[in-house]
Amino acid sequence: MKLTSTMSGYRALALAALLAIPALGSAQNAPLERALSQLSAQRSRLGLSELDLTNPAVTNQYTDKHNGVTHIYLRQRHEGIEILNAVADAHVTSAGKVTALHSSFLPNVATAARATKPTLTPAQAVEAAARALQVAAPRGLNAEVAATPAEGLTFTDGGISQDKIKAKLVYLPVAGGELRLVYDVLLWPTRSDDAWSVRVDAATGALVDKYSYTVHEPVTFAQLTERAVQVMKLPEAAPTQASKVNVPNSYNVWPITVESPNHGARQVVATPADAVASPFGWHDENGVAGNEYTITRGNNVHAYDDRNNRNVYIASQNLSPDGGANLEFNFPYDPAARQVGNLKLSITNLFYWNNLLHDIMFRKGFTEASANFQQMNYTGQGLGNDQVKAEGQDGGGTNNANFSTPPDGTRGKMQMYNWSAAPGSLIVASPASVAGTYPAGLADFGRTVNSLGANYRGKLVLVNDGSAKPSRGCNGPFLNPAALNGNIAVVDRGKCSFASKVQFAQAAGARMVVVVDTTGAATVGGMTGASPDTVGLRIPAVFIPQGLGDRLKQAMEGGGIVMVGGTGGAGPDGDFDNGIVAHEYGHGISNRLTGGGTGACLPTSTNGLPNETMGEGWSDFFALWMTTKPGDVGTTPRGIGTYAGNEPTTGGGIRRKRYTTDFTVNNHTYAFIGTGAGQYSATHDVGEVWATVLWDLNWALINKYGYNADLTAATGGNNIALQLVLDGCKLQKCIPGFLDGRNAILKADSLNNRAANSALIWQVFARRGMGFNAVQGTASVGDNTAGFELPTVLSTQKVLSEKLVEVYPNPAADQLTVRTQVSSKVPVQVELVTVLGRTVLATSASAAHIQAEGVRLNTTELANGIYVVRLTTSEGTITKKVMVQH
Repeated sequence: MKLTSTMSGYRALALAALLAIPALGSAQNAPLERALSQLSAQRSRLGLSELDLTNPAVTNQYTDKHNGVTHIYLRQRHEGIEILNAVADAHVTSAGKVTALHSSFLPNVATAARATKPTLTPAQAVEAAARALQVAAPRGLNAEVAATPAEGLTFTDGGISQDKIKAKLVYLPVAGGELRLVYDVLLWPTRSDDAWSVRVDAATGALVDKYSYTVHEPVTFAQLTERAVQVMKLPEAAPTQASKVNVPNSYNVWPITVESPNHGARQVVATPADAVASPFGWHDENGVAGNEYTITRGNNVHAYDDRNNRNVYIASQNLSPDGGANLEFNFPYDPAARQVGNLKLSITNLFYWNNLLHDIMFRKGFTEASANFQQMNYTGQGLGNDQVKAEGQDGGGTNNANFSTPPDGTRGKMQMYNWSAAPGSLIVASPASVAGTYPAGLADFGRTVNSLGANYRGKLVLVNDGSAKPSRGCNGPFLNPAALNGNIAVVDRGKCSFASKVQFAQAAGARMVVVVDTTGAATVGGMTGASPDTVGLRIPAVFIPQGLGDRLKQAMEGGGIVMVGGTGGAGPDGDFDNGIVAHEYGHGISNRLTGGGTGACLPTSTNGLPNETMGEGWSDFFALWMTTKPGDVGTTPRGIGTYAGNEPTTGGGIRRKRYTTDFTVNNHTYAFIGTGAGQYSATHDVGEVWATVLWDLNWALINKYGYNADLTAATGGNNIALQLVLDGCKLQKCIPGFLDGRNAILKADSLNNRAANSALIWQVFARRGMGFNAVQGTASVGDNTAGFELPTVLSTQKVLSEKLVEVYPNPAADQLTVRTQVSSKVPVQVELVTVLGRTVLATSASAAHIQAEGVRLNTTELANGIYVVRLTTSEGTITKKVMVQH
């Protein structure tokens, strides 16, 4: 009887679901039936009634060609109305096995839902949403196709939205367990960066909740940049003219793997569109041979400038560069020019990289069916009308970028901003004879030049301290305070400390100080100040070479007014930092693949608590992966955003630590999450830890399988790694945590490679504290516990591989660190022995200590040469060679 009842309930469930999607063919029905049967079979474990499982909506279903897995995404319904955030995903192999199933379906929905009929119409709901966002009421609002409120209606933009407005009647779970009947309105105000999901009460129109589909980089993005920039910017390449060689269908850009103008030269790339991913090229939109556009617009992306922050493309007001009938996008580059001087090249580079990302990720399974970004879906699968709008040199901000990922069927948007000139730069605005941006040394006291604001302009004024050498500024108060007040004091080096000069200038009312070197050196370093000299200093100061100082003084003495600007000079253009472009596009990838295209399964917080949000981590990984070139090695530290941040290629970038497999440089582990007074609860900090372990995985697979320069191929460790990461996004639950992500990658390897890399994956994750004994808790930050152990089957083999022990640095000079993730029931004995077998150093530590922190051996007194590290555990002995070299 029990079996009959279960099957009867399942059949009703399956029939209702299949009726909800009549377009599905029989080939698709079989995996869906399997998924629904499995969900019904687990009803008791999930605490659900048969009624709770009745008639779920299938929000997406597709089958991956590379492994035959069918991914099915469901949303719970009551009385035919969908319930927001109540979702399930099931993944069925080609053999019909449900290999993964997750559910957040809610129990007792019939009791929790207190209304089934709305009072407002969908159009009235749109008006209510507009009021809630404090934008004008819509005008001429018309529905495109007749539909019921529960099916959802698509309206015109009403003159208030950047895209079409959508409204759907849904239930929203609220505090206390109630299901509130609301309209979910997708509204993207014309003057807003945010694409909003606005939830208004279906009876009163009152705002109940709202959710932004836009991933913003936080304000600390700029602060991190400022903190990292403590070095001179590398000299830019000389201006380059466009190549005179006529190459049809070509783009003169920084091509694939070249991260920025600092990382390599421009090249003319001909016919780069992938024949599988973009079969009609990059300028098509109708799926018929022949280009619809000769500007930077096509099926995958429309790139244009938005310098005036209009958030919309108007042909007469925005630039979308034209390559002519032959599609030759070949424009000059002048690194010394203001951004507008390189605008055509900037937008072309943005267009090229967005298309590259589309094509490469398409080959790895981010296809039309899996909710990628295309205006027309050539296969007819998935929803079209959602090319990326890539807005270059966006006027909506500086030192930043963002990406909006509304649900499948609504266009994504990337906004790339200009970045400030380096804090270590002096920007001379006028006169023309000395205008330019010059390298300058920084002070380790006071504030930075950026603190003056982008629009600051001040006159240079030479100080007079009343001494025999009045421009030294060592005697106070100065004799010309009226001239200095609100302007920029110029002082010469010598006699007194830098800080003393700045103190006197500040007292005279100066807003900034320019210190001129007097040694004749061609370049200068920074300025230091010792307490108590620096106490109370609030104005910025920079240090410039004598040659530049003499030129500025000459212009001043000639009666000219020399004006120096704040940060509004020609800083880097974010459109040329290809790593940041890839990072932003990466938000679209992870948001669309997780949860089947809803764009809402990676919230940064839930119920006010920060989540283990991995979105920033996936995006950093994509940025690093797309810019890895043949010959690179995993131990090389790599920063994110070094070009945008005015740093050399070896700079620290805009993250806490550079990415590398070298644990001495980047020691991020799962233990960092939610620790240090919340230091690792912010979105980017949490994402850094996730990107670190993905980067380790990438290099572990490259070390095993090699690097393949063909980034569309299936072979090579780098391609295998990317495939696992993308498939992991598809297989994980909605609102995942770190261990959910780890398990999804392990599952992907079992499906793609018959678990050939399972041991390697466990080793990589265990090394960073996401081992077998790690505990995730919820997906919120702070209830996790790091664990460094390997699964028993890997850590109890009597013949243990040297790959399970890590020694660094190697060669070692004064200290050697030894780590392993192997378990041991007794203290681990650690020895350093000569090649002749003589023990020269020995210690012991618990398995937990050596897994998490390792042990350190003092090698200061050892002779140079080759030694062997020997670890003795209850599970076996491991040895590994190491060199000592002082």
